[in-house]
Amino acid sequence: MDCVFCAVVAGEEPAHLVLDDEVAVAFLDRRPLFPGHVLVVPRAHHPTLADLPPAEVGPFFLRVQRVAAAVERGLGAAGSFVAANNRISQSVPHLFLGQFRSVS
Repeated sequence: MDCVFCAVVAGEEPAHLVLDDEVAVAFLDRRPLFPGHVLVVPRAHHPTLADLPPAEVGPFFLRVQRVAAAVERGLGAAGSFVAANNRISQSVPHLFLGQFRSVS
């Protein structure tokens, strides 16, 4: 399998990590849409949210929640936008949630 996000998780592809634990890895997007654009991916390769095993959903979303709060605090934002693409507009076939700070 040739997955750039799996390569980031394995440490084979350089990335600016903001979270790295047994459940997920979060890193700055190489082509950010806004300041604070962070991608959160599960360590294991799952192409879409539907593919994430039920037992992993809660732990993964706790990491997403933690990163979203950190982006808001770190950038002094009033809020943020958290999004997931499931095949539609999914640039890498590995589940990821993007964190964007508010632009207000």
